[in-house]
Amino acid sequence: MPVQIVYVTAALMVAAVFPLPADFVDIIHVVVFGTFAWGAYRNLHPGSPTLLLALAYAVFAVLFNPLSRVTLPDPAWIGVDLAGAILLLISRRYIAQ
Repeated sequence: MPVQIVYVTAALMVAAVFPLPADFVDIIHVVVFGTFAWGAYRNLHPGSPTLLLALAYAVFAVLFNPLSRVTLPDPAWIGVDLAGAILLLISRRYIAQ
């Protein structure tokens, strides 16, 4: 996955902090889910030092799963969005090729 996709996903997560139409939020969930699912797959190696990172990516993938929505209050989603964006930016070298 190119690093530009990681940057776009982080930007979408920051944009999700603001009130947006429901259809745009659905698109954000699909993009974020795909990025975190790919990150979990890329870092899932037995005995790897990035196994904890793969677990963190998997948790975010579950939270942003577009098929089975997790219901959280708006302040909690703001924290999740910002934490996910920060995690992506900090760990971009482990997810990008």
